[in-house]
Amino acid sequence: MDTLTLILIFIVFFGIFLFINFNKKKNIKPPTVKKEELIQSYRNEMKVLLKKYENDKKTQTREKIKLLKKINQDLSMNLFFEKEEATKLLKELSSLS
Repeated sequence: MDTLTLILIFIVFFGIFLFINFNKKKNIKPPTVKKEELIQSYRNEMKVLLKKYENDKKTQTREKIKLLKKINQDLSMNLFFEKEEATKLLKELSSLS
């Protein structure tokens, strides 16, 4: 009888533990927030790059192209962005100076 009681107590505590862990609210951001954060991070990256090479236009252009290629590749693999949205964002980033 002692073994059965111990097993029953273990199952009750395990059930309580599972109940508490599965009912915790997870901090999941909605896709629109993630998307906006990503767009803002790309804008910030471009601004940092432009500021870094503001005295050397040739290097600035070369690095800007590299960054735009990287961003294009990231966006093409990202499920949040449609092709039109990615193109619009790339145009916006390329027009920054």
